[in-house]
Amino acid sequence: MTDSERWAMEGSDVPSRRRLIQDALLIGGVAVVLAVVHLGLPPATRARLAFDHGTLDPVTVFTSAFVHVDGRHLLGNVAGYLAAAALAYGLAVQVGRRQWFRVTFGCFLLGLPVAVGLTSYAILAWQFPGIDPITRGFSGVGAGFVGFVFVAMLAGIRDAFGARTALFVGLAVWLLLLLEVYVIYAGSLTLTVGVVTAIGWGFCLWGLLGEVDLADSQWARYWPALGQVTTVVVFLVLFVAILFPARIVADGTVTNVFAHATGLLYGTAGATVTYRILPSNSEGSNGKPPFLQ
Repeated sequence: MTDSERWAMEGSDVPSRRRLIQDALLIGGVAVVLAVVHLGLPPATRARLAFDHGTLDPVTVFTSAFVHVDGRHLLGNVAGYLAAAALAYGLAVQVGRRQWFRVTFGCFLLGLPVAVGLTSYAILAWQFPGIDPITRGFSGVGAGFVGFVFVAMLAGIRDAFGARTALFVGLAVWLLLLLEVYVIYAGSLTLTVGVVTAIGWGFCLWGLLGEVDLADSQWARYWPALGQVTTVVVFLVLFVAILFPARIVADGTVTNVFAHATGLLYGTAGATVTYRILPSNSEGSNGKPPFLQ
């Protein structure tokens, strides 16, 4: 009997094929709603649902997330959301926390549009007091699911190798993403930033080496973990590059990177909170899930 079979028999949160289909429909249903809103509602109605910073209609703070400027805007946001949500779901299922994903998914859909909209409004009013933009789009919520991917990756590492290992990997990856954003907008890497980042990575490496048994002769068992983590990190780097483009103004539209940043931060924080408060039944007969082993 495999680890996965034992894990499933002991009552962990492994979804059946029917539940997988239900979850796929749940994730995909949001994309369908976004498409129906864009294609089924007249432009005047969609315009009323957008968030006008000049009027501050509280209802549109929520509804603005579900309307888009044009088909290209819709397609980009839907594709990004589907990729991030699907990856977060896959990672959550691997660590036996399907219910964690479903609860967090619902919280994101209800809470992120308002939280991102109001925070973005406050930042724009502070930084650019002379403008009253009209904002719309699902990208802030999609950015929240990118944060979910980050937390789900660390959840797998924590369950397999311990909390300290997850902490050091998380710090190293977060430094990488911050460095990526800096290079995107600064255009180059300065000596000071490079040295500070290198020191941070050195600290993380030192911490990780302290968690590894250097006398262990079975190093091959770590390669699958390294491969999976590397793959997720590559996706995170790609997501950040999309969320924070070098050209904020393009083709007459402005990318609200403030909404993307707040969505990413709120998504990371929100997924962490729900991970901590929801019960876990991910442990199998060997005390660890069949993930990263």
